[in-house]
Amino acid sequence: MADERIERGLATIKELFPDPSNIPGGNFSYPAEIKDDWNALAVSTVMGDVWGRPGLPKKNRAMITIAALTVLGRQEQLKVYIAAALNLGLTRSEICEVIFQMAVYGGFPAAISALESASAVFEQHAG
Repeated sequence: MADERIERGLATIKELFPDPSNIPGGNFSYPAEIKDDWNALAVSTVMGDVWGRPGLPKKNRAMITIAALTVLGRQEQLKVYIAAALNLGLTRSEICEVIFQMAVYGGFPAAISALESASAVFEQHAG
């Protein structure tokens, strides 16, 4: 069962990040003592169990994730998922609209920071 979850997670990662060398801020570092276990948990749970579910298209999951990370103010993770959203076919305008709407629910400062992150990712993806 665990191998199936990891395989599903790895397949999802390949879909979200077809070029792993082009993930903005995607080089998160973890202590060596927990790195392998943490990565296995993230791949199997986040990417396999949640993102790999059939209930929503991945584009919708990307929009939801962008909204949540905007409101939470998690800029480094937000950049990663904005890049994933672009890889999944979301437009820059759609991403901006998600962030725009979060200004109402998460506050203008959160949306301003998220728009700055989006600008950085858009610039990287343009080149």
